Amino acid sequence: MRATQRILLLAAVAASVAAMSAAPAQARDNQRQVAPAKIERTLAAEISSQARRRPRPATRLRVYRERLPPNAVRTCDAWYVQEFRPSGPVIVPRMRCRWIAG
Repeated sequence: MRATQRILLLAAVAASVAAMSAAPAQARDNQRQVAPAKIERTLAAEISSQARRRPRPATRLRVYRERLPPNAVRTCDAWYVQEFRPSGPVIVPRMRCRWIAG
């Protein structure tokens, strides 16, 4: 009888060890199934946020050559202006450019 009890006890221990080792493996399998879905959601959110953050195209400078002489030159005047802001007076650069016959 003792041999039978030992066999049943060993079988019960083996079954519990097998169940305990199967639980983490099953959890890992569940994580593997969840991870691609989570990655897809993250990628979709990142792509949509990049679509919203499209940079503005550069401002185009239009030059109407039909009004300018062939030897026209662009000259620029630059100066500083004092602006009054809530943080206090600030000196900022200003520039004005124009085309003249060269």
